[in-house]
Amino acid sequence: MIKFGPSGLCMQFAEQGYKHTAQAAAWLKGLGLDCFEYSFGRGVQIKTETAEEIGKEFALCGIELSVHAPYFINLATQEEEKAQNNHRYIFDSLAALKAFGGKRCVFHPGSPLKMPRGEAVTLMLKRFETVIKLKEEYGYSDLLLCPETMGKKAQLGDLEEIIQMCNLGGEDIVPCIDFGHLNSRDLGIYHTKDDYKRTIDRLIEGVGESKTDRMHVHFSKIQYTANGELRHLTFDDDIYGPDFEPLMEVFAEYKLNPYIVCESAGTQTRDALMMKKYYDSIK
Repeated sequence: MIKFGPSGLCMQFAEQGYKHTAQAAAWLKGLGLDCFEYSFGRGVQIKTETAEEIGKEFALCGIELSVHAPYFINLATQEEEKAQNNHRYIFDSLAALKAFGGKRCVFHPGSPLKMPRGEAVTLMLKRFETVIKLKEEYGYSDLLLCPETMGKKAQLGDLEEIIQMCNLGGEDIVPCIDFGHLNSRDLGIYHTKDDYKRTIDRLIEGVGESKTDRMHVHFSKIQYTANGELRHLTFDDDIYGPDFEPLMEVFAEYKLNPYIVCESAGTQTRDALMMKKYYDSIK
């Protein structure tokens, strides 16, 4: 079933007097949303007991939890010590995800730094193969890892690189397609249904129908420069885009069941609900 929800706690949540993540479960349910992404952007700093308590509240309300691993992961690092740290960041995120009772962990592939891009991609894929092997050994085979498309041209994580990553593993490696990121790195490519269809068709061809059907989606409007992503905006923006309506129409037409997380700047819950209401009106 398709799901909609926010990444993190929005301004409205705080303005209404709520303080704790556990309270978001009933609040999101009351709004009619289905999922929530907990970000470990600056590091995994949550106690197992706390994660379990939050997870219980979300399970009671039928809201599915996902996590975003620390932003500074770089699978293309040439330094072995940093490579080991990257493994720790990923598996600490998976441990917290398991405590939450969730199933999906999103992560950033990394950056070439001073390497030629081709060499960086080769190294990234090699290191990701190690992650996939360790994931099985550590007992996380039931959890999904979702490599994310990135918004700056210099970053690893264009659509083709994410397809390569997903084809290294089995059904537990699922793409995270951030349409705002792809729109930013290519300086505005999504305007019509056909624009979105080209991406969806390439995914079906590249990773198969099952992974495309279950893909993780990030969506927000994003301001960009010649180098790609600059900053996240809200759905009120009418300059940069992309617009969500044509994408919702494609999801309905293709009968896909993605997990859609809104990353708008401060209005992510309101904007997630806008997507859900529009989708429900056309499905």
